[in-house]
Formats: sequence, structure tokens, C-alpha cells
Amino acid sequence: MKWEFSRELLKEDFSKRENITLNYLLFLEEIINKQEINFETIREVNFKKCKFSNVLFENTFLGSVKFQNCEFNNVTFSDCSFNKVDFDNCKLISVSIYQCNISNLSIEESKIEYAKIENSIIKNSLMDDVIFMENIHRHNKYEYINFYKCRFVLDNFIDTNFKECDLKTCHFEDVKINLDEFISSKLSMLNIIELLSSKGIIIEE
Repeated sequence: MKWEFSRELLKEDFSKRENITLNYLLFLEEIINKQEINFETIREVNFKKCKFSNVLFENTFLGSVKFQNCEFNNVTFSDCSFNKVDFDNCKLISVSIYQCNISNLSIEESKIEYAKIENSIIKNSLMDDVIFMENIHRHNKYEYINFYKCRFVLDNFIDTNFKECDLKTCHFEDVKINLDEFISSKLSMLNIIELLSSKGIIIEE
């Protein structure tokens, strides 16, 4: 899952960008507010300590992009494609992901709250030490994802299928999910107890 940029990145101000295609750039401590990014290609770009607020990414491709120590508030990704995108130590609050095709995604030591993820495919990815809180997952396909030491709190899963995912080290607290959605995925006995408890079923020895 780890990868490196193919060459040194050039630092630039996001507000001064002119090209539809953003390649080999570094954006540092930018505040990106009320922007619409449509039909763009963002490739080999590093965002460090940037804040995104009320931003729309639509029909945009993100390839080999790193977000490090970034904050997202009310950001929407619609009809986007991701490949080799990393979120490291980020906060994603009220983010919406609609009809996106995502592969080789890595999210580490981050927090995702009040997000809506709908009609999307996420595959061949890693979620490492991520806190999911009060998110809605609707009509998604999660395939071959390693959820390592993740925590799901009050998340609502509606017709979202986990295929060949590893969730053994996760914790579930008061989530809403149909247990059939986990068929073919790996769970621990603790997972089963937590999931059943959220449905009001108490297991006693």
C-alpha cells in the first residue's frame, strides 16, 4: 500500500492554480473554501496541513495523492475515481462520497464523522486505526479491505456489502447492519458479540 512520489514536488498556492490538470505539486497549509473542482485530474500531489471547507470535487480523478494532517468539512466527492490516495492523520467531518470508484485507498490514524457514503465501490484498500462515528453507508461495495484496529460507533449500513474484508481487530458500538453483509469476510468472536449486542441480543456463558 505504501508508495512514493515519482519526483520532487513543486510548492504552489492553490488559489493561483491555472491548469485543469494538477501534477507534481505541493500545497502547504492552504485554506481551500467554497471551491468547485470539476473534470480535473489531480496526479502526484501532496496536500499538507490544508483545510478544505464547502468544496465540491466532481468527475475528478485523483491518482497518487497524499493528504497529510488535513481537515475536511462539508466536502463532497461526486462521480470521482481514486487510485493510490492516502489520508494520514486527517479529520473528515460531514463528507459526502457519491458514486465514486475507489481503489488502493489508505486511511491511517484518522477520524470520519457524519459522512454519507453512497453507491460507491471501495476495494483493495487499508483502513488503519480509523474512528468511524455516526456515518451512513448506503448501497456500497467494500471489497478486499483490511480494516485494522478501526472503531465503528453508531454507523448505519444500508445494503452495503463487505466482500473478503478483514475486520477481526475492529470494534463495533451500536451500529446498524445486516449480518449477512459480512458473508465471506473475516470477523472475530468479539466482533460477533458486539454486533449482536447492538441488536439487543445478549450472549451469556
